[in-house]
Amino acid sequence: MGKAKELRKRPNAKKDAQKAVGKIFGDPTGKKTEAELEEEFNKKVELWCGRIIRGVFMSYSLFGALASAFEWATRPDMPPLVPIGGGDDLAGVNAIVTGGCGGMGLELTRGLAMRGANVVAGCRAPSQAPSRPKPPLPDDADADSGSSSGDELLDSLLDPMTIEGITEASVRGSAVRHELDLEDFSSVRTFAAKALAEHEGEVDVLIHAAGSMRACENTTNGFESATQVNYLSPVLLNRLVAPRLAERAGSTSPPLGNARVVHVTCSSAASTGGKGADADGVLLASDGVEPRKKGCDPGSRYADSKILLERHARSLARKFDKKNVLVAAVDPGDMLTDYVLKANWRRGGMRYHPAAIVSWAVGKASSAAFGPHGFGSFTKRQPERGAAAVAHVAVGDVFRNVAGTGKGGRVFSDRAGAFTRATGCTREVEDECGVVTPPGPKRSEDARVHEAKASKRVETDSEVWKMTSKVLAPWSGELE
Repeated sequence: MGKAKELRKRPNAKKDAQKAVGKIFGDPTGKKTEAELEEEFNKKVELWCGRIIRGVFMSYSLFGALASAFEWATRPDMPPLVPIGGGDDLAGVNAIVTGGCGGMGLELTRGLAMRGANVVAGCRAPSQAPSRPKPPLPDDADADSGSSSGDELLDSLLDPMTIEGITEASVRGSAVRHELDLEDFSSVRTFAAKALAEHEGEVDVLIHAAGSMRACENTTNGFESATQVNYLSPVLLNRLVAPRLAERAGSTSPPLGNARVVHVTCSSAASTGGKGADADGVLLASDGVEPRKKGCDPGSRYADSKILLERHARSLARKFDKKNVLVAAVDPGDMLTDYVLKANWRRGGMRYHPAAIVSWAVGKASSAAFGPHGFGSFTKRQPERGAAAVAHVAVGDVFRNVAGTGKGGRVFSDRAGAFTRATGCTREVEDECGVVTPPGPKRSEDARVHEAKASKRVETDSEVWKMTSKVLAPWSGELE
């Protein structure tokens, strides 16, 4: 009642109040009607909401570029793939490298062979011309005089087992290739048989460098493509080759002190997946995908395939650690290869999301300015660096006595720190340099909850192993 009396004493109080409200809504005179004020207010809300949304999405796109730049600036050095001055420290080492004819896999094959290893590379399709008889030498040619560089290139083109870019004269060991199509389990079996025959059954290192970012497509066997290429086919190859690795590791003096299986993973992708990275996901992938059916997101399927691969690495390590076989996974980081360029992620359900559209537009502009990799041309790793990271774990002397100590199944990444003392590692135990530390308990949970989660992870790993064995049973028989 006191305020009402006060307003009656002030005859202009109502007009003053209208003017105050008008100032808020853009009408200092207070002459506009309520409907007009409401319409102007709605327009301003729409304008500012649009500005805020655009700002958020632009910040989201720029954040990725800034994060990449920061990661590049703080990235530790990597030990060289081939030591300065070369050497034959891997003489007598027999290695198998999938995806060994292109990108990081080619650098791995070349680097290991330059250090004296005998490498069999698995390649999706022959990169050379079909085999045919060599042309006859001219009558005045001296067959024993040796070949020129041009003749060596011609020889590599005529020999279906050689690898383009690697000549016999450039390596101390050897490097040959055999066809391997990870979308076909029969091809995996054929490759395993040929690779073992090439090494006469003695294998020291198996490196899974092949992979694909294409997903939500059907393979030759009718499986979902990312799951088969990135997970099931590598698992099948392990099942066919691992017994020979164990035999080699149990010999009197294995060249590396133990045998090793190294998988190439992607920690950044694995951190975004998980919903299909279980036994049900493996079973679902075995049924393939319907081309016109929505619900299969390529990015999620790729991420799940990498999580499944890391689960397999842990399970395989539990079974072969006591047999002197070291199993690990390495994240080489994003590299300047065509690996990402072949992805089909824009087919996913999020391709019409405003953030995805803005990201696509920024990527197009960046690619037009700086090339296919856009801004990443300045921040992505060279394939040689990724190969050096994988080779460090695959043949590094620091891991000579690690198998059998319960340290199998670990993931290595230079984002977790330097790989060697020489490049800046300060961890107490050198074989733990670059190891990605498993997440510890959160502040909101006690030790028992964390232990339950760890136990659940082991249980899920076991379930995935059993389901994978069931799915791969038709192709897991012994090789002839």
